[in-house]
Amino acid sequence: MKNNILAFVKAVFKGFGQIMLQGNIWTGVLFIGAIIYDSALMGFAGILANLVGVITAKLMKFDEDHINDGLFGFNATLYGIALVFYFQTNIWVWAALIIGSALTTILMGFALKKNIPVFTFPFIMITWIALYVLSIPELALRTVPEHFVDIQEMDDFLIEGHAFGQVIFQGSLVAGLIFFIGVFISKPIAALYASAAVIISVYISHHGHESTDMTNNGIFSFNAVLCGIALSGQRVRDGIYVLIAVIIATYFDHFLIHNGWTTLTFPFVVAMWAMEPVKRLDNWLVAKFSATAETS
Repeated sequence: MKNNILAFVKAVFKGFGQIMLQGNIWTGVLFIGAIIYDSALMGFAGILANLVGVITAKLMKFDEDHINDGLFGFNATLYGIALVFYFQTNIWVWAALIIGSALTTILMGFALKKNIPVFTFPFIMITWIALYVLSIPELALRTVPEHFVDIQEMDDFLIEGHAFGQVIFQGSLVAGLIFFIGVFISKPIAALYASAAVIISVYISHHGHESTDMTNNGIFSFNAVLCGIALSGQRVRDGIYVLIAVIIATYFDHFLIHNGWTTLTFPFVVAMWAMEPVKRLDNWLVAKFSATAETS
């Protein structure tokens, strides 16, 4: 019984870490701590949604290894935090949080079973639906996002911090830097690639004459952060993959925002889908050349 409870707790914390593709308990602890620092309400919503996700996975008898790796917590967590970010809480919002968290888990379970790389798409799809449904008059009121006070002496780190923070709807520099540390202790090269990805996306945004405030607040860069983390690696071509993915994600982000879409992490998902055949071709070529070298 004790081991089951411990495994459950670890799965929950790993679920927070998996938001940035890190199945690391301590990364998850730092993430939830940073979220609570910015907003206790968002922290509570994230924990509740994560718990619903893990419990749903257990009830659906999904793969235990996937559950223990936190793969059924991160989409639900993002969804739960998104709801209290966009709406003032009431009974309808909390009901939507519980139902939607379960639905993200079911979608993720299907994707894992079919080996479909969905990344954060379950969160995106269910959030879009919830934004439409809860916008029906008298169901829920939209919130006015809080403006967090940053440490002005650390201006050089503002965009980087905001970019990491915006992945999980957090606006403060402190939260963003804690997110960076969380990724760094789990996979240093991923954190460094993510930082480089922010620089690339900021350059693209400035070159495209996008809003300076939105650029500085990390709105055009948080998808780049996820691209940098997801495609990071030791090989030279990993860096090329990150560059291509960041370009795709950033320009697609601009397109969606200018056309009135709530982008969430969809630019990241599209960039990863675009890179999937490239990665498969790369793996095939490497295997082919390795086989040829062995027989020659």
